[in-house]
Amino acid sequence: MFRFVLKLLGASFLVLWWLISGFFKKILDILKLVARIKKIFVNQKENSKRGDT
Repeated sequence: MFRFVLKLLGASFLVLWWLISGFFKKILDILKLVARIKKIFVNQKENSKRGDT
């Protein structure tokens, strides 16, 4: 019985770790995407300013 509880606890810890790490990976992917989009817009603004001068 004790071994079963330890196995269940270990499995639940692994599943919880998998969910949390996946969640943080998604957040990092979203932040990278936002940074990439922001970089594109900054480059477009710089190009438009150069065209005005």
